[in-house]
Amino acid sequence: DYRAELPPHRQIAGWLHQRIESGELAAGQPVPSEKDLMDLFGVARTTVRRAIAYLRDQAVVRTVPGRGSYVAKRES
Repeated sequence: DYRAELPPHRQIAGWLHQRIESGELAAGQPVPSEKDLMDLFGVARTTVRRAIAYLRDQAVVRTVPGRGSYVAKRES
């Protein structure tokens, strides 16, 4: 929602983070593909990449070049 207070990449990051926190996406599972997220949210690839980068900076996901992004294991 472009009228929302948060920018689109933060909205997508929040959506993904909620799925991780709820257990819908568990540690080690792949995050939906860039294409899937682009289609779901109707945004550009750059927006999706910014969302993934934001989660990576927060250590919520890890990215393997050429393979995709995965839910990071939690530090206990």
